[in-house]
Amino acid sequence: MGAGLAVAVGSIAIVAVSVGSPGKWDPQQLEQGAAAEKPKLELAEQARAAAAVIEKRKEAIKAENAAIDAVLQQTPIISQAGPENKEVALTFDDGPSTYTPGILDTLKKYHASATFFTLGNQIAEFPLPLQRAVAEGHTVANHTWDHQDLTQLRPKEIRGELTEANDAVTGRNLPEPKLFRPPYGAVNDLIVAEARRAGMLTVMWSLDTNDYELPTPEAMAAQVLAEVHPGAIILMHDGGGDRTTTSVALPMMIKGLRKAGYKMVTVPQLLLDNPPAAEQYTGQRTPVA
Repeated sequence: MGAGLAVAVGSIAIVAVSVGSPGKWDPQQLEQGAAAEKPKLELAEQARAAAAVIEKRKEAIKAENAAIDAVLQQTPIISQAGPENKEVALTFDDGPSTYTPGILDTLKKYHASATFFTLGNQIAEFPLPLQRAVAEGHTVANHTWDHQDLTQLRPKEIRGELTEANDAVTGRNLPEPKLFRPPYGAVNDLIVAEARRAGMLTVMWSLDTNDYELPTPEAMAAQVLAEVHPGAIILMHDGGGDRTTTSVALPMMIKGLRKAGYKMVTVPQLLLDNPPAAEQYTGQRTPVA
């Protein structure tokens, strides 16, 4: 593995938020359960179209999974990748939600890729955004079943949170997640070990947008552009609350990053192009309450 910049990750309490325009993938229909027969048929057709594209991406996903497995042999947890290439990973926690389609619209418009750390208990209500995300080249990852502080759970309960979330994803004919992020950034040795036992790499972050504190979109984008560095993993949210700030800031952020010469890729692609340093985590951490 190439040597990257190891950055210690502090404990960070996270509350999710999201925003965005409806676009073709109507979030209102998803939220209402697509009660009318015609919308049901339209959603089914969109889901079939997404499934066909996902099938064509199997080889690419296989290569991404191999990159994750290679990192797992070196370290079970990362907060950033190496500095070899001017690339960053945009990541979104706590979705899917009504904001996810709008965020996907923005990513598509600006040809940027992202990784979505999803909650299992949200997927039944909002399955289509995840199918669309994978079809459009993004990565869907595990953020537990229902956003509990895993440091307060027993090993069996931790395993249940991870397994139920993965089952919710694969139950929608999506690739089984190989990446995991603990809610609130609350992690310890046991949690990291359980994720690794499940074949998942624990992914933290090196740049927190603090979007859960609802800064102005301009301030949020400016912070990212001031703190960005090659191999950065950038934390945002597409669920868990009002994510309007995130949605409005995202185009500014993408345009600014691109102007600065950065490419926005998924976490697996970041690992392929910028192998991370080992030993980015040195032991037990106490989460922020």
